[in-house]
Amino acid sequence: MANTIATPLWTLKETARGFINDLTFLANVNRTYSDEYVQAGAKVGNTVNVRLSNRFTVTDGQALQVQALLDQTVPLTLTNQKNVATSYSSAQATTELDNIRQRYTIPGANAMANAAEVLTFQNTFRDIYNAVGTLGTTPSATLTYLQAGTKLTDTSTPLRGRVAVLDPLAMQTIANTSSTLFNPSAIISENYKNGMFGRKQLGIDEWFQDPLTPAFTSGTFTAATPLVNGATQTGSTLNTDGWASGASSLKKGDIFTVAGVNSINLEAYSSTGRLQQFVVTADTSDASGAMATLPISPSIITSGALQTVDASPADNAVILVWSATSGGALATTTSRQSFVYHPDAFAFVMADMIKPGAGASSETVRDKELGLSLRYVEQYQIGTDQNPNRLDMLIGAATIQARLACRVVG
Repeated sequence: MANTIATPLWTLKETARGFINDLTFLANVNRTYSDEYVQAGAKVGNTVNVRLSNRFTVTDGQALQVQALLDQTVPLTLTNQKNVATSYSSAQATTELDNIRQRYTIPGANAMANAAEVLTFQNTFRDIYNAVGTLGTTPSATLTYLQAGTKLTDTSTPLRGRVAVLDPLAMQTIANTSSTLFNPSAIISENYKNGMFGRKQLGIDEWFQDPLTPAFTSGTFTAATPLVNGATQTGSTLNTDGWASGASSLKKGDIFTVAGVNSINLEAYSSTGRLQQFVVTADTSDASGAMATLPISPSIITSGALQTVDASPADNAVILVWSATSGGALATTTSRQSFVYHPDAFAFVMADMIKPGAGASSETVRDKELGLSLRYVEQYQIGTDQNPNRLDMLIGAATIQARLACRVVG
């Protein structure tokens, strides 16, 4: 039987297969693959605006009340090129197929998958404003995950298709907790054997652990009672005061609530009666003494089809920063982040890269259904009988609908 030769196409297909198999978080997000990216790369430029579905209010009576179409888009930029480069001889390519698979293609696929997941986590998690738990404390109660589900339901997240991707310690902790629950014995046995939650539980369809889940380091401020500075504020910034002068800073990703400002059901536009959480969208400090303008998400919108909250904050409404102490102080705290979400919360895109010239052998493997595109380039070196090669991907990731996700901190 003739030897199988490690051709560029064979190597690329092996790597692509391993890449897909190594995904955890990215296997459970929207991996939109557009025809705009086929063959010639990102023809529309490095940034694509992802269009969100429209929201409408329901009117009463027989009269025609035409509503404006309020198209919302989220920019997704493909500027992150990742690659792995290796080299092997033509003799190895001919006779050491299994060796190449173990030494090159499988580790290369794993490295590329890890890089893609790390990028996606870092590009998205600080956008999420729904959160449960306490910074620096691994959640041990099933109630925490049920509360995450409540956050999603309050913002009209579909009940079906919800996914949990947890930090390994969080996964082990909740699996251990479940051993005392009145669950069917088969589920308890599965949790015990795998060290992971299995099957559909706590209103979540699928559970995964991922060692690449990011860590978040909070801002800090000394004892103070921060307040809203000025009534009837709306939009993506909030004027505040009452911070400890010169001793307050918030990080992108810090979360807070404002007294009297509740979330709404985004389909019925009715108040949930529960405080809306806001996330700080850029690092901010009180450079002017005791005042700070906080960039926030979601924007404060009190009426219309894009409404987000039931009321604008009142002047001097109290601001409570997530995980601040009862004395009104926040210490810098690092916390691993886990997530409960619907896959449409995030998008990950891979674009086809052009084939290089100058005598290089190049192959591209793509799968529109899986949202996959990888390029492999090899160029034979006659002087050394080596085949230096590289595997490349051009990728982008973004939070598309933050309301469909909740952070669970540890």
